[in-house]
Amino acid sequence: MGYIQCTADERAFGYCVFCGRELTTRDHCPSIILLDEPYPDDLPVVPACLKCNSSFSLDEEYLACLVACVLAGTTDPEKIQREKIKLILQRKQALRTRLEQSVTMECGNVTFSIEADRVGAVITKLARGHAFYELHEHCLDEPAIIQCLPLDRMMPHEKQTFENPPAPTLCPEIGSRAMHRMLIVDNGSQIFHDWITIQNGMYRYHASLSNNIHIRIVIQDYLACDVIWE
Repeated sequence: MGYIQCTADERAFGYCVFCGRELTTRDHCPSIILLDEPYPDDLPVVPACLKCNSSFSLDEEYLACLVACVLAGTTDPEKIQREKIKLILQRKQALRTRLEQSVTMECGNVTFSIEADRVGAVITKLARGHAFYELHEHCLDEPAIIQCLPLDRMMPHEKQTFENPPAPTLCPEIGSRAMHRMLIVDNGSQIFHDWITIQNGMYRYHASLSNNIHIRIVIQDYLACDVIWE
């Protein structure tokens, strides 16, 4: 990924990026449950309060297990590829049962009904973290748009639009990581618009600033998420 230091206004680092309360701890963004070991050395970290740092844990665990089970087509721990998730499902029977109860068969295919509120809460949390880490923007209000869709269910033009975001029309805050990325030039072309890969095949995101703040996230090369603050 490559570490780029933020040199923007340090006063913003004294407050939780998720709720605006006083800083008491820090939180990985993305959460490490969405990644496999060995973790990146330069994993993004954002300021947080203790309540926000801990309150999302169960929902993040649910999302990570949901994606792994959907990709495997089962909740059977022995058929889950991610060792971390396999161990969680073995240890937490209640969570596995909850996921099993969400399974239906459609035309011979296994389909999981998602708990939209839990997924939305985690994706919004992640997007707030990326907005602050990259753009140095506090997004404490609820986003105007939250959309999650499997990449393989997108129409070709939808996937093309998602994977190739338009160039931003506004410059990010001076000193932010996004501003530093604009100054990195490769063969005469700005690479600010590139996706930021935290871990290959596991997690990547894109942050841009135009007439809105737009965060795109892809989890396990499967779940594509759009979050927009207007």
